[in-house]
Amino acid sequence: MPFKILFLGRDENRGLLEAVKANRSDQEIWPTGRQDEAVSLLRREAPQAVVLDFDLPELQPLDFARIVWEERPGAKIIGLSKAISINAAIIAVKQGFHDVIDLREEPAIRLERELSALAKQWEERQRGEMLHQKQKAKFDFSNLVGRSEALQQVLEVVAKIIQRQWITVLIRGETGTGKELIARTIHYNSSTQTQPFVEINCSTIPENLLEAELFGYEKGAFTDAKSRKKGLFELAENGTLFLDEIGEISPAVQVKLLKAIEEKTIRRLGGIEDIQIKTRIIAATNRDLQAAMHENLFRQDLYYRLNVLTLQLPPLRERGDDVLVLARHFLSRFAEEYGSTLTGFMPEAEALLKSYHWPGNVRELKHTLERVVLLADGNIATHKAIAEAIESDTPLLLAKSRDLTNITIEIPPEGMSLDEAQKQLIEKVLEQTGWHKRRTCQALKISRPRLDRIIKKYGIYPRKLRSK
Repeated sequence: MPFKILFLGRDENRGLLEAVKANRSDQEIWPTGRQDEAVSLLRREAPQAVVLDFDLPELQPLDFARIVWEERPGAKIIGLSKAISINAAIIAVKQGFHDVIDLREEPAIRLERELSALAKQWEERQRGEMLHQKQKAKFDFSNLVGRSEALQQVLEVVAKIIQRQWITVLIRGETGTGKELIARTIHYNSSTQTQPFVEINCSTIPENLLEAELFGYEKGAFTDAKSRKKGLFELAENGTLFLDEIGEISPAVQVKLLKAIEEKTIRRLGGIEDIQIKTRIIAATNRDLQAAMHENLFRQDLYYRLNVLTLQLPPLRERGDDVLVLARHFLSRFAEEYGSTLTGFMPEAEALLKSYHWPGNVRELKHTLERVVLLADGNIATHKAIAEAIESDTPLLLAKSRDLTNITIEIPPEGMSLDEAQKQLIEKVLEQTGWHKRRTCQALKISRPRLDRIIKKYGIYPRKLRSK
């Protein structure tokens, strides 16, 4: 879309606009010397800038400017005159004009500079608006995939949070359950959606740098502080600050974070003035913060300040058929993205998807389906394709083979860890195949390198060696 300029003025000054157009082919200029036609063009073409010739007979610049601001509130107005005084130009700018250019002082250069700057600002706003619309569409509330009761309970609370702009939220859940997705959904579906969403992973930044990132610093606050820098609290003004892995911050930073949340003020490193802040705080963690409090690793007062409203995201293994709902969603999405012919899953592939425990949760499922789409052939994803794509040393518990009898693992009354069950399964299959690794891989539907990694991981040896 071109940058549109409406010119209302005398013919002798149209040459100035033609010079501008010659240097900027991405601009359209609509010239006229009549006010009624200018109003019509204003409504029809919706220009981003208006150039007014103050010396046009019978033109009242301020009156016409009011019409512009009423019809096109965001339009910028530049005045041209060879008779206006400095005081009159200052008054016009105070009234809302972007600038008033003296036609006696190289007007073409100055006009081109001002219009080019306005066009650049407009292009940046356009790109920002396009990005915002993409983000809003991506994180629309309706895009949260899943029908399980566990997820629906979370979404009911999210719907209430969205209606309360400044409430502090704590999101808890295992790695990969979608904590950042929920945080962005809250932001882009609330009244803060056009404001900044600023995020930081507190576990990836050293303590001495984390404080500077959050609160900013003044010039000379430390050796490398060559100039003033705003912190993330300031950058998130009127928007959302997402503090991921909040359970990893040090006690010293916890104290300052608590003060910022309670008093809604911050102080830059090396600064002497408190700065008022207004931002929504969303924190997330996969740690047990209550256990961390008992170990004096997390401040109790900060926990209760963050825990105004908590969202506990369920792990994928507790979401039932959502595994298949999500798998079909990701398969369709990546098939379209990569031009794949895959359209669904074989029944045994779906059984594997449901039986696998997904320690990496939705993130692991997503990456697994992306690999399936990239590597699998045909129209239907098979058990083998899923098995080879899963990034885990966990053997597939659905393993069956015509060459093997049924394998039973006895679980004691006190229970058994998953690792121990996996170890016993591998040992029994190896024993029944006489430690024939190729047949063992066929039975478990895993690769030879993967079997070797599992054997090494669990320290599995033939029975005759274990008895020595």
